[in-house]
Amino acid sequence: MAKALKIVAWVFGGLLVLVVLAAGGVYLFATSDYVRAQIENHANQASGRQTKIGDLVIHWGRTTHITLKDVEVSNTDWGKAPHMFEAKAIDLDIRLLPLLWGKVDIPKITSDAPKIALERNAKGESNWSKEQSPAAVTTANAVKPEERSEAPVIGLLRIRDGEVSYTDKPKKLDLKGKVNTALGAAAGSEQVELKLEGTLEGKPLALNFTGGSVIKLRETTQPYPVDLNVSFGQTKLALKGQVEDPFQFKGADVTLDLKGPDLAEIFPLLGIPAPPTPPYHLSGKLSRSKDVWKMTDMSGQVGDSDLSGTIEIDKRDKRSFLKANLVSKQLDFDDLGPLVGIPPDTGKNNTASAEQKKKAQEAKQEGNLFPDQPLHVEKLREMDMDVTLDARKVTAAPYIPVQALKGHVKIDKGKAEVDPLDMAVAGGRLTGKLGLDASNETPKASANIDFNDFDLKTFFRNSKYFDTTAGKVQGRVDLAGHGRSLAKVFGSADGDAAMAMTGGSISELLVQLAGLDIGHALILYITEDHRIPIHCAMGRLAFRDGIATFDKTALDTTKSVLYVKGNTGLNNQTVDMQIVADAKDFSLLDIDAPVIIKGKLRQPAISIGKKVPIPLIEPGGAKDLNCQRMITETLARDKVTQ
Repeated sequence: MAKALKIVAWVFGGLLVLVVLAAGGVYLFATSDYVRAQIENHANQASGRQTKIGDLVIHWGRTTHITLKDVEVSNTDWGKAPHMFEAKAIDLDIRLLPLLWGKVDIPKITSDAPKIALERNAKGESNWSKEQSPAAVTTANAVKPEERSEAPVIGLLRIRDGEVSYTDKPKKLDLKGKVNTALGAAAGSEQVELKLEGTLEGKPLALNFTGGSVIKLRETTQPYPVDLNVSFGQTKLALKGQVEDPFQFKGADVTLDLKGPDLAEIFPLLGIPAPPTPPYHLSGKLSRSKDVWKMTDMSGQVGDSDLSGTIEIDKRDKRSFLKANLVSKQLDFDDLGPLVGIPPDTGKNNTASAEQKKKAQEAKQEGNLFPDQPLHVEKLREMDMDVTLDARKVTAAPYIPVQALKGHVKIDKGKAEVDPLDMAVAGGRLTGKLGLDASNETPKASANIDFNDFDLKTFFRNSKYFDTTAGKVQGRVDLAGHGRSLAKVFGSADGDAAMAMTGGSISELLVQLAGLDIGHALILYITEDHRIPIHCAMGRLAFRDGIATFDKTALDTTKSVLYVKGNTGLNNQTVDMQIVADAKDFSLLDIDAPVIIKGKLRQPAISIGKKVPIPLIEPGGAKDLNCQRMITETLARDKVTQ
């Protein structure tokens, strides 16, 4: 928001300074026999540029009328435009007596075809900077009003066919447009209109500003009306209302409306490193105190989630600081997917941009579990943040039974941390912290999470496995990886993850999903209601450079103990594992063989391993596992992972 307003301020500030310089030059040198030459010379000194005036006509009086024609102020040596300022004609009335007290009183000023060219080169140097025009900047700072009462008295400002251009190479910004004053709705009033069009980082940018008359800038009893509309690509920003003091943006009664396909796209426009999101529409009240901007009473939608709260940006220090308190009464969990490069749900009645739908289709064709979509985390270095999110109710897919979410995000010089993270999941709780260090070219990510009392059957709600699945699950995750995408982070992960379950059951139908006759492969007791009773289950995955190896992974059922061996390659997103049954009791089976699970993580192939071609007698003898001891060992954190 500040950046868009700055463009408007630069344009009108440039016009105002030039008016003051012209008036001051006239007053100081009007008694000379070679007035025009002296004005040019002193204008050269004041602006630091070669200044030419084609013709000068003065009609003396207490209110002196001055006409300047063919005015030119040269540009810097590296400037693209031939002149920084030029005008076919400038007509102004100025009262001389107030100048003795350092006050500028201009009853009327008109200008035909003025042109202002503002430029910033690849080195970041600007053609209006102190280094390029030291005297002009000093003069501008001297006459710059701090509040409305200090503004120059300008009774009428009329600009016809004004042209403005602004080029900023480092920001890839190129704007050109028109500035005019137009008759307002009230008799005798005039509005200031500024229309600019161009590009910003290769995307089309348009800015339309309508403000009150110049005389209203100094009218302290009346608020100053503002109406600003900016479009950047598909992002739309609107600012409308009135301000008691437009120079300090005090007493603002202004509504900010912002909408677009992805919040991350506001960075080039507003300089705010917002996270990637589904399409959004937000609005709120905008105010400013010194260099602290606030958006209060904010409300709207992000994807299929509502969002409200306050946002504050403090620009008083060298590094800007953003603080936000956000609340969602109803959060759609898949709206958080873009944070890690996962497109939101693109199904029916779900909100996603055209670009996100395209990426979702590409991800589906690739068949990978983790997206390899590059994350532009370098933007985290641009601004420090303190953000809280309280999602009081969460809706999610049946296999991700998140019910509520709270998070506190802090970003300090590119290092982001979510601490604490607190989620209500499957009737239980997930707590911990997440970290992302983007201070270097290769980001580093970490996760330290605990979860308890997950109700296993909740993960199968709305499915035929719900009634025959039961048990409480607990566990932890301690991982660290590096890379510019979720796939790269998991593909380089080190650490471990562990989980355990006591009691309960799993559905026989769930096991038969593989299309196998489980009686030929695993020795399992199945009840009449299609349950497989479980004493306990535990498992640990040890991660080393993206390879996850199964360790201490077993399932103790009524009739046998199942052991899981093998590994999962997160770097290539494949799995190669087998499940072997060790019978507890005597059993006469047709065939006894392991179950092999191999292939892409998202859609592995499941088959029967090598088997003996004749029936076997299984003598049994496997003992019940010491569930409590094994669960304690499995869930214990090594000193390295703490």
